[in-house]
Amino acid sequence: MAFTTSGITDIRVSEYDGGLFVRARNTHPDKVVQCYLAGELVDYQHAVEEAVEFRLAGVGATDGIRLLAVDEGEGGTDYFQEAFGHTYGNRIRLRTPQKIVPYLPTDKWKLYRGDAGQASADIRIWEQDFYPGGRRCGGFGFHFGHGGFGWDGYDGKGFGYNFGYGEFGFDCEMLEWVTETLPPGTYPYKAMVVDAAGNESAAAGGAIELDTYARPALGLTIQSYNPATDALQMSFTASEDL
Repeated sequence: MAFTTSGITDIRVSEYDGGLFVRARNTHPDKVVQCYLAGELVDYQHAVEEAVEFRLAGVGATDGIRLLAVDEGEGGTDYFQEAFGHTYGNRIRLRTPQKIVPYLPTDKWKLYRGDAGQASADIRIWEQDFYPGGRRCGGFGFHFGHGGFGWDGYDGKGFGYNFGYGEFGFDCEMLEWVTETLPPGTYPYKAMVVDAAGNESAAAGGAIELDTYARPALGLTIQSYNPATDALQMSFTASEDL
């Protein structure tokens, strides 16, 4: 397994009637480029003269799109958590209007947020099946947590690394997602359920106030050194929060 977010350049996103075109340059001749929409792998392409293009129907300009270069033969493998999971640092937790078992394997839940200070949440940051394994309970082992297991459990959301894909051992009513790192501010969010026919439920949500430590400066590098004066000149990218 090998993947990288570097080497994908000249990313351009343009709108068309009904969706988006995403174009980019892939500098890795031995890799294909995956396209993730709101955390879900939707397509992958082999570069033609270093160019890739994705046509995403029914997608808005505010939907979260990420590109990842992976080894040949791994285009259909989902690496979102491994590649981008470490960039997420703010948790959104909400209660579903009913226990999880009544939802069907074809139902999805979508999560949106807005920018700090906005009144509405219109940036789609996550979308996934209620039961990513395609069934209501996954049993033990790797798939344990891909659906409700057997008992009603008030406010039960499970635990462990893999349990963001569903919920642990009880029928539960909590969903949880960790967003990308965000600067301090008050952010609106909402979540809704959509069925296989595209019918959407009423949105549930609210606002979250983030009051975090400032992000550190980045990219400390040596610019020059003068042996005669023993002077060392360095540079860095300042924190976005200071």
